[in-house]
Amino acid sequence: MVNVSATGWVPQDARGSWGFAPARPRLLLCAFAEQPIVGVLNTLEVKTRHAAGASLRIRQDGADLFDGDIPPNAEVGIVPLTPAELAVSLTLEPRRASTAAPARVIHNFRVQPKVVAPVFSKIDVARQGFVGDSLPVVWEALAATSVTLHIEDGGERTEHAGTPAGVFMLRPTRPGPILLRLAAQGPFAATVETRTVQVATPAPRIEIEHPVQAGAPGTAVAFHWRVSGAREAFVEAPERGETYGVGLDGGMVVDIEATAEEFHLVAVGVDGSRRTERFSTIPRLLGCLDEP
Repeated sequence: MVNVSATGWVPQDARGSWGFAPARPRLLLCAFAEQPIVGVLNTLEVKTRHAAGASLRIRQDGADLFDGDIPPNAEVGIVPLTPAELAVSLTLEPRRASTAAPARVIHNFRVQPKVVAPVFSKIDVARQGFVGDSLPVVWEALAATSVTLHIEDGGERTEHAGTPAGVFMLRPTRPGPILLRLAAQGPFAATVETRTVQVATPAPRIEIEHPVQAGAPGTAVAFHWRVSGAREAFVEAPERGETYGVGLDGGMVVDIEATAEEFHLVAVGVDGSRRTERFSTIPRLLGCLDEP
């Protein structure tokens, strides 16, 4: 016994002759693998059966993204330009095996693209710092059209517009937290990242090279120092009753007197606090002459 199964089988005439009419084109698949993304090449897959050919038209915002003939089974790359809906129209052409061929088949559907916001690939900034420091804020969001840095420092708010990759030098002027908000703006969406910098007041530090120097009276000796964490410094000479303003990275030359002399190097911190270090000169006796 033989079983025969066929699609589109119909009698041909009244004389007992039998045959097959062309089958109606059938759409098996017309879809994106995932929801299409704006600005990205997305693949539309088309699979059909019993179609001799097909034509595809894709429109967005009243303009054609694609309009042309395609094979019955094809993959078409589409780049949505905006978040507006994609209007897809697929026409299947039947096989022309006889005059009684079926009509073409048209499928219409719509797809909503999604927008992907730009992503920061890099944000570098110190979590802690001191008043008076220069702290670089580094960012990179290459898919963005621009990056805006918002700074909240106490009650003060500032804004700096930048490029997708950039650097901004943050210079704290007061202790406390500073909130940084980086907004990467894309064509249709934005991404915001926040960072907090804790700012403290540095204690003044003083380093003096060879703070005690000796020599014969009248000898000139040089003192060198480096002061950090201070806004200014000065030297007090109590024996002379004088005060000298000096640089934070500097020094002075002193003539050794007949008696020991002490000097005070005073550093004034950014918050007004003071730190004092001493340096001195000591006369050195070279020899004695005994009287007869």
